[in-house]
Amino acid sequence: MTIRAVFFDIGGVLVRVENHDRRHEWEARLGLPRGQVTRAVFGSEEAARAMLGEIPESEMWQSVGHKLGLSDAQVDEFHRDFFAGELFDAELAQFIGSLRPRLRTGIISNAWSDARPVLNRKFNLDGYVDVAIYSAEVKLAKPDARIFYLALERLDVRAQEAVFVDDMLENVEAARALGMCGVQFQNTAQTIADVKRCLD
Repeated sequence: MTIRAVFFDIGGVLVRVENHDRRHEWEARLGLPRGQVTRAVFGSEEAARAMLGEIPESEMWQSVGHKLGLSDAQVDEFHRDFFAGELFDAELAQFIGSLRPRLRTGIISNAWSDARPVLNRKFNLDGYVDVAIYSAEVKLAKPDARIFYLALERLDVRAQEAVFVDDMLENVEAARALGMCGVQFQNTAQTIADVKRCLD
């Protein structure tokens, strides 16, 4: 069946934290082992609830910050520093742009409530795709099949007509189970090559 649409994840794919120095500085300040700051944020119950739109992102940051013993002022600083090392993959974004208008393109992202305005202000992500699905907005998150079906419906394509790219194997396998051509992001060149193979 002919591929008509390609969907991409954001975090770990289009936008990646390549420099962890600021996070490591916070770990040193708080006397925490390496990696603990990242786990404290992404592994928190509040992050999971924010991802499903059950609480606003601001409440999540306040709760995580207070668990780390931060003042309100420090929470704001911590929030800024947490994403200070993120980079936008311009090469991959250019590739996505090159797929249009021959193919429809989309985003399926597990993201908190502020993701769309923040990412568009920084990187204009909506400008690269026909549709962007953010978990907090639709109250569904990968690997739940319903978020994939929603994305497919919005672009009016069948699963067998779509490619999905994500860095998390669990999400790629969920897409494959529906009949999509799943690509696990490992690096930019590999991902572009694998997407092209799906298109062939």
